[in-house]
Amino acid sequence: MKRMVLLAFSLCLVLLLLPTAAMATTFDQAVDQLVAQGYPQATEDYLCGLGTNPLLGFRWAGTSADDQAATYLTDRLRAAGLRNVRLEPVPVDVFEFTSSSVTVGGRTIVASAFAGVPPTPSRGLTGEVVYVGAGSAADYDAAPSVAGKLVLVDFTLDYYWWLFCIGAQADLRGATGIIVTHAPISGDWFSAAPDALGTMDAMYDFDLPPMVYVSEPDGDWIKAQLESATAAGTPLTARLSLKQKVTLADAGGVGYNVVAELPGRVNDGTFVLYCSHHDAHFTGGFDDTSGVAAELAIARAMAQSGYRPQHKVVFLFTTGEEFGYTNARWDWAIGAWWANMRAHPGWAGRARAMVNLEMIGSAGTPLVAQANVELAPWLDERSKALGSLLPYGGVYQLGPIPNDVDAWTFSAAGVPAVNLMAPPASGVMWHTNYDDPAYYPIDWAYVGQIAKFIYRLQVGLDTELLPYDLKARGDELGAVVLPGDLLSAGADAAAVARLQAAVNDFRTAANHFAARRSSIPAGDIPAANTALLEIEKEIGPGFTGLTVLGDPAYPHEEVLADVMHLDAAISALDQSVPKPGVAAAALRGIQGTFAVDSFDDDVYRQHLRRMAPGYYRLAWGEQAHLAPLLDVIDQYHAVQTSSWQSDEELARLIDQLETMRDAEVVELNARLNGMSAMLEDVTPQVSGL
Repeated sequence: MKRMVLLAFSLCLVLLLLPTAAMATTFDQAVDQLVAQGYPQATEDYLCGLGTNPLLGFRWAGTSADDQAATYLTDRLRAAGLRNVRLEPVPVDVFEFTSSSVTVGGRTIVASAFAGVPPTPSRGLTGEVVYVGAGSAADYDAAPSVAGKLVLVDFTLDYYWWLFCIGAQADLRGATGIIVTHAPISGDWFSAAPDALGTMDAMYDFDLPPMVYVSEPDGDWIKAQLESATAAGTPLTARLSLKQKVTLADAGGVGYNVVAELPGRVNDGTFVLYCSHHDAHFTGGFDDTSGVAAELAIARAMAQSGYRPQHKVVFLFTTGEEFGYTNARWDWAIGAWWANMRAHPGWAGRARAMVNLEMIGSAGTPLVAQANVELAPWLDERSKALGSLLPYGGVYQLGPIPNDVDAWTFSAAGVPAVNLMAPPASGVMWHTNYDDPAYYPIDWAYVGQIAKFIYRLQVGLDTELLPYDLKARGDELGAVVLPGDLLSAGADAAAVARLQAAVNDFRTAANHFAARRSSIPAGDIPAANTALLEIEKEIGPGFTGLTVLGDPAYPHEEVLADVMHLDAAISALDQSVPKPGVAAAALRGIQGTFAVDSFDDDVYRQHLRRMAPGYYRLAWGEQAHLAPLLDVIDQYHAVQTSSWQSDEELARLIDQLETMRDAEVVELNARLNGMSAMLEDVTPQVSGL
């Protein structure tokens, strides 16, 4: 009897298990189910509903709204079945924005705020309004005194017309507050609609005047009121209010990264990393709530489908991508920098790749990518092979990873990285109150397709020989290490020859590895991957630099450019008939010296000091092999005005430039030798693959 009962029980168990096996959910099916059920949409709706201002939103790093977002993500990740879900603290300057406004003639205008700008006193700032055009030094010279007054400034942005410069110039002339508005010189910035409000990380100093932004029609209205008041011979008075609670990092300000894991079957310490950022300007519908919703859906679909990778998968949701610090030039991507350089410095050499999601899911927009050079060819090949998953076109590569996304700091640390985006075709909504699903809806079916594409990338990164194309790196080195330019700039011939030989040896080894990749036995792949990870751990930091304008560069390139500009200036002056115009043009090219044509010298010098190696708040700028900063302002003014009175004074000027040039050549040689030493260490590792 017992035997019959056991047999019947066994048959029932088999019958119960058969449907489960037959109905096993694939990743693609899980994604489709989640989209159909509104799972990523619910994430988008909830996060876009958070904000420290009920009208405008805002969830800057460490604010109550951003902390709510982090807690929400941990709850959803735990519910999805992810492991080791946790909040990781990140020291940040917390700006809990409440409201901002400008009151003129009894009318109160809603304004937006810029991250890192100090608040006004609780009663606001009241004063006479003075219009100063674009806010240049010349504009202030042409205007009445602004001391103790509020200034109205036409908005413009490029590297040397950033908000710091506007604030520092106003402060230098004595203004107490700044009202910024849209103008024709603004280009497409903040032009999603005529009444758009805008914001940005300000790269500000906390002791500069409070600053707010009003829309174009509101700015025009204030200008009209000012014209009427001026015609009547009376001043126009306004009250500027910027309410926010500030807790600096030094006083305990903190935000939170969210981290979760999907365990792997092989415990070798390596993993694939996914990332998006949960802080936002305004509601951040695309930037980057869409990326967060997509990453969370990918994590849930992997868990729901029972996916068991060979190697662990880590999901990272960062804070402080939009803004993290005041008193800093490099004030964004703070959560990502903290994660890989402070909280987890050992991730380099273990992270097989980092895939960053930014602004995902705009209908009709091809998936575009930025990748470090070793991953770019693989990404191109995968895009072509998996093109059927991408309804609006394959991955269009935009070039190297810029420093304005979280992926940059990982790539600079030695983690091969890819930044994926499918933003609206027009970027005018970026960092405005129109970055909201109500105005720019997300194509959730497309988000699902992108998730499926990413899953295929994941499987390859997890199970195959890591797709680092060292040949592509060698080819790029061959294009940027130019012996002729280096020698003509005065670099040491031995240093140049050493680097050229090191590059050639690396390229030879990389080409040989490329030829034998496909023949590496399966059993040797784990060891090869370990070696590739170690190679990338050296290549990433060793080859990462930035120009003074913030563009990706090799460590020697900015220094070489400065030497060449100095040489050109010296050559133009050291002639029987000096050419001061040519010399001035050359000096203008040195680390943005052209900015002194727009702002007072002290403004530019304040900006320079924040980029100097050793500045206390370089943040991820410390990863970039920043070039020594050259202050040639005095020499620039001298040649601009031909102010020398004698041959002796001209000789002293040339001597000053030659002293700078010689110091830069010493620095250039050091960087060439540093790159050579790194290549000489790495090349045998490549040969041994």
